[in-house]
Amino acid sequence: MVFFSDESCNVGDALSPKLQALLKEHFPEMRFLEINVQMIPAARGYFNIFVIPSVLVYFDGRETLRYARHINVSQMAPEIDRVYDLMFG
Repeated sequence: MVFFSDESCNVGDALSPKLQALLKEHFPEMRFLEINVQMIPAARGYFNIFVIPSVLVYFDGRETLRYARHINVSQMAPEIDRVYDLMFG
């Protein structure tokens, strides 16, 4: 899971710990990476990030799920779970 934020995003400050807790509790095989697009501006173009916050979920090296702007962690969990069970179930 790759989480994109910047220093001006208060939502990102609250969302990051929730996403990390979700992975730790439900998806232990997944890794969490946070990218601050102000520190690494090229990441916006490389990953096609147009709004902050954004979350990309990768399985087997491929982008599988993308969430942007209004991110609901409880809605993400069942969507991630479907693919996660196929990969690690």
